[in-house]
Amino acid sequence: MYNKAAELGTIPDDMNPIFLFSITHSHLLLRIVADEIDVVALAKRELENRGYDIPKVKTKSSLPLVKKTAVKKTATKKGKTL
Repeated sequence: MYNKAAELGTIPDDMNPIFLFSITHSHLLLRIVADEIDVVALAKRELENRGYDIPKVKTKSSLPLVKKTAVKKTATKKGKTL
């Protein structure tokens, strides 16, 4: 399915899961396959860093993820907002 989408260009490469590990070093891929690296935990961490609330339940019904409202941080100098 995704191979055909890649051939036809119906899914952008950066959204196509067959290219997910294309730039990942073989050593890391071997560690993932050996279950030494938890890619799900790393994906959740990355989404949290991007401002998404990650459901604690492992079901597809808990998707789509909800993006948190961004709180703009402003630089301050001696208690004054710049």
